[in-house]
Amino acid sequence: MYVTPAHLADGSDSLKELSELYGVDAPLLAAVIAGGDTGAWPADDVAAASEALASIQRFIVQADGEVDARLAQRGYPLPQDAAQFPILTVWARAIARYHLHRQRDKTSEETGRIERDYRDALRALDQVAAGKLSLGVNDPLAPAPADPDDPGTGSTRLISNERMFSRKTLGAL
Repeated sequence: MYVTPAHLADGSDSLKELSELYGVDAPLLAAVIAGGDTGAWPADDVAAASEALASIQRFIVQADGEVDARLAQRGYPLPQDAAQFPILTVWARAIARYHLHRQRDKTSEETGRIERDYRDALRALDQVAAGKLSLGVNDPLAPAPADPDDPGTGSTRLISNERMFSRKTLGAL
């Protein structure tokens, strides 16, 4: 997995968003996501929070699938290691948040930002799939740097004649 429920709930604003989406108490949702003690809440509330977590996990699976589909176009072995390429977590989080908020009827500045992040993530993944963008350091499919001695690599090389006027050619002037 490139993103986890904990990634989506990271920060008070993110946790608040999720709890509002599902109508669940934020501290309860945080406890369910963390696998913590839920004994202080009524069983019905805990069941609702568990259902919310299951829904969040379905959206995460969908987001991971979208990331993998684009990486597969380029020929990456799947799944990639999110610890090695943390940008995958950023992109998968943006995609999962978009799908989570798609069910929301309200349009606000926040949903506009979520849509922008989603489009940016897809655009970046499409560039990775086309070989125009690297996943970062140690990317196994990153294009090799241009070789200055190979004229076919797209590098520019300047060649000129030797200097005409130098201290040797002008003598002791």
